[in-house]
Amino acid sequence: MTSSTTEMTAGDLAGAQPADDLPTPGPTVAGTLRHARRSARWQAVGWLVLAIAGLGAPWVISLYQLQLAQQAIVMGVLALSIGWLLRQTGQLSFGHAAFYGIAGYGTAYVAEHADLPIGLTLLTGIACGTLAALVVGLITIRVPGIAFAMLTLAIGMLVWVAGGQLHSITRGADGLNVQLEGSLLGKDVVMYGNPVEAWPVVWGVLMISMAVLWILSRSTWGRRLASIRDNEERMRFSGYATYWPRVLAFTVSGVLASVAGSLNLVTTSFISLNALFWSTSGLALIVAVIGGVRSVLGPPLGAVLFILLQNYLAGSGNHYQAVLGVVLIVMVLVAPGGFVEILERGFAALTSRIRIRRGVPGSSTPTHQTRGARRAEAR
Repeated sequence: MTSSTTEMTAGDLAGAQPADDLPTPGPTVAGTLRHARRSARWQAVGWLVLAIAGLGAPWVISLYQLQLAQQAIVMGVLALSIGWLLRQTGQLSFGHAAFYGIAGYGTAYVAEHADLPIGLTLLTGIACGTLAALVVGLITIRVPGIAFAMLTLAIGMLVWVAGGQLHSITRGADGLNVQLEGSLLGKDVVMYGNPVEAWPVVWGVLMISMAVLWILSRSTWGRRLASIRDNEERMRFSGYATYWPRVLAFTVSGVLASVAGSLNLVTTSFISLNALFWSTSGLALIVAVIGGVRSVLGPPLGAVLFILLQNYLAGSGNHYQAVLGVVLIVMVLVAPGGFVEILERGFAALTSRIRIRRGVPGSSTPTHQTRGARRAEAR
């Protein structure tokens, strides 16, 4: 019996596949983690290079183009707040214009009626918008799906109507010219009306906002938010709270919208009821979708593309809105990840072609697999 067993074992071994024909094992957990860390380091380096290079914009582009870039950044910060909330929680808000406008009007009111340093004035305005975001988040965050979007839209419209009624504060449809006074970051705040003087501050706010949201997205809290977005019931059954993390996420996005509102006031010294209207949120959402909500780079990039398109079609009346609609439809159908996804596809194709020419092993990996891996890393 022993000999037969030995013969069978020998026969099995004789018929076994050679080592070269065995299937290669998949990537290990340690290898995946190393790849994720390497990717994070390269992204951080890329962000640092972009932050430094962007400071040189006043020496590269004209004054008019710099002013357009400044408008794009303010819009991009607002779009970033809406896009990040949509990415992390899956909830679509049409009420962020309320926080944007409340911060602007709050800053203007404090500047006119209180003798405070300009820095504290701006922080007070941002705090007003943040408090409004917290209250709205506490009320609406439990509402799922499209009902959440409609509820935030209704609340935003209530704020707009209230702003029209408070004519003594908002000046109604005429808007409010604000005279800010004091020194901000070593310069008279009035000087920030000049795009050249304001550019380092505006660019710095955008870079810091992107960095903070990128870090939060990769933190334990950010990954928990993504898990709640994917399967809230499973997270609740696993013993994790799902209400307060989403309230905090909504508040964080409200902080960013408030920063955009105060920043807009500093650079323009003007605010009107249009800042509170729902179309401000809607335009920011369109910009975020065009750029791509899967990356913190997407919404600001979408804002730049929108401003360029609007400026190029400025002489055609409102026709740019029709072109914008076509661009949005094409982008959703062709690249749901926005313009960032198009850039990723182009970069993946370029690197794959370079690897094939150099004869690097594994260069024949299907592009859809690498794209899926990149999406998983972004989340």
